[in-house]
Amino acid sequence: MFPDEKRLAPIITKQAPDTVVGWYFPNSYEIGMSGLGYQLVWWLLEQDVRLEVKRGFLDQAEAGIEASQLIGFTVSWELDFINILNILKKHDIPAMTKDRGGLDQHALVFGGGPVLSANPEPFADFFDVILLGDAEAVVPAFAEAWQKVKDKASRQECLRELAKTPGIYVPSLYEISYEGEVGPITEIKTIYDDTPKVVAKQVFATPDNYAAHTQILSSATAWSDTFLIEIVRSCPQECRFCLASFLTRPFRATTVDTIMKRIEEALRYTKRVGLLGPSVTEHPHFQELADRLLATPDIELTIASVRADTITAEILDTLHRLGQRSVTIAIESGSERLRSIMKKNLSEAEILSAVDLIDKSGLKGVKFYGIVGLPHETQNDLEETVRLLTLLKKKHRRLKFVFGVSSFVPKAQTPYQWEGRDRDCAKKLEYLRKNLAKLGIEMRPESLNWSDIQALISRGDRRLNKALLAIADSEGNLGAWKRLLRRPPANTPGLDYYAFRRIPAAETLPWSHLVDSNRTDYLQKHAQAAALEPALQ
Repeated sequence: MFPDEKRLAPIITKQAPDTVVGWYFPNSYEIGMSGLGYQLVWWLLEQDVRLEVKRGFLDQAEAGIEASQLIGFTVSWELDFINILNILKKHDIPAMTKDRGGLDQHALVFGGGPVLSANPEPFADFFDVILLGDAEAVVPAFAEAWQKVKDKASRQECLRELAKTPGIYVPSLYEISYEGEVGPITEIKTIYDDTPKVVAKQVFATPDNYAAHTQILSSATAWSDTFLIEIVRSCPQECRFCLASFLTRPFRATTVDTIMKRIEEALRYTKRVGLLGPSVTEHPHFQELADRLLATPDIELTIASVRADTITAEILDTLHRLGQRSVTIAIESGSERLRSIMKKNLSEAEILSAVDLIDKSGLKGVKFYGIVGLPHETQNDLEETVRLLTLLKKKHRRLKFVFGVSSFVPKAQTPYQWEGRDRDCAKKLEYLRKNLAKLGIEMRPESLNWSDIQALISRGDRRLNKALLAIADSEGNLGAWKRLLRRPPANTPGLDYYAFRRIPAAETLPWSHLVDSNRTDYLQKHAQAAALEPALQ
């Protein structure tokens, strides 16, 4: 245990575990232990009596982690790859899988999380194994498969056997061909006939009594002793830019009884509770949940983003009485035309009604989320955003408005994966900043330069490995990226290729072998529907 921790999970008695697993979050303890995904996988591994699990972070680790035979990472942010490579270096493990010796010489390196499930290819040469899909489905399967291969002397023989387990992707068993040195992919093929041609992500069939939740409380995290519980997974709306909607399908809701049982157990240790999900008010029985939380004494509640069209006076009253001071609403754009194209399914009337209700509830503020540079966006759409926020601010002067805005980053396995970034995002952000400042609305933009790099990695392929290694060997800051992108390594396409160009529908995508053809067809139909929206005419 680390200092200032309270273990909610039961102690598992282990007589003679045969494998030490180093389970890392490739950033600080404060950030890592705040993440439900990291704790979820730790608990899935910890329950296996054959595994001795040691937690590790960039800034600290449990004693004994250096003896790990398995070293794993959860990857929730593309730019944490630098920290992954630095951690491997601490363990004297070569960065590239091809340079590693037998299992008795170097630990087997595995990874999972949303970044790797969406597109692992830029990092493919760094991982022996990548776990695709819901952790509850694929992590126990990996642990079981490991038991059958752990005594094999040959790393290659071990990996070939592991690759036969659904959801376990072994990148080194696939060969990628390209058109010229910096052209698109022409072929992805397996090296061995017994390796799966397509590796499908695994979906967890959620039991009624199951909920992913905090297993270890800590005052040294970003949430500080807050018990987090996932009440919905995925989102039924399927906004066309959104990775959370498409990567984690189908939409699933935890039963209210299960949520309340877990919260009541946690209240013995803390009064702070956070409800998690892409949009928690999408829960089909959210009002019932809110009523039962309100009847629970001595509880402080925090919720993630809510959908404007699910807000009611009763829900807001409950949130206010439970200590919530503001709410977050993702409108994406003030333009109803653009929201229709992206399939946001949110009308202006619903936004206006939601903010009216928020004002009447006594809450103090609203944080709006928006995106600039979305496909099919025009100047008129930006003007519509200013118009809508002007209307809202003039009507609700008591409320504090904050507008958090990012620029569109195309994500693998979404309908907008073929679209490129907008080169005019800087001008668009400045237009919004200047006009919103006049209204007294604080605008919080994300870094354009870092979003460019995020897009580079999001749609990248294995040819990026030289660039990633070079960045990891340098200071890893924005200046290092700019210098590298001015002169990319040999045989490596540049920023325009990965981030800004529109990819032809017929082109083989780097992650094509990780998505079945029916799913790709479904995404293409979404993309075509967006381009043919009546509102575009």
